[in-house]
Amino acid sequence: MTLPRIIADADVELAVDGETLARSIDAFLACAAACTACSSACLAEDDVAQLKDCIATNDVCAAICEATATVAARLHKGSWTALRKQLEACLHASRVCADECREHAAQHDHCRGCAEACERAEKAAGMLLEAIPT
Repeated sequence: MTLPRIIADADVELAVDGETLARSIDAFLACAAACTACSSACLAEDDVAQLKDCIATNDVCAAICEATATVAARLHKGSWTALRKQLEACLHASRVCADECREHAAQHDHCRGCAEACERAEKAAGMLLEAIPT
């Protein structure tokens, strides 16, 4: 069973449609994977010392995006306050990581790809933040 189907079958009130929520969760998980891969790739570079900030922001962003996907999948309106806080953290971490990776994108393709994944996660977090009732 796919995530959109699980969400559709859940008997809960959602702030957004199930497809949008599923795509957002996918964006958070893809960002976490991209950040983890980028961090590992940075560690393998000859100029690893110059990439220490990139590695650190990747690691933080990966952890926050994974947690955001988990909280978003809870599907219960009682968790909307927690989701809002988590989305704010995700939006910030994704933005910071995208900015850091963009600084190295000309020299490292993995940083360019990671920045793109971070931008998608940031956009998804912002969209969900706008949709969740306060």
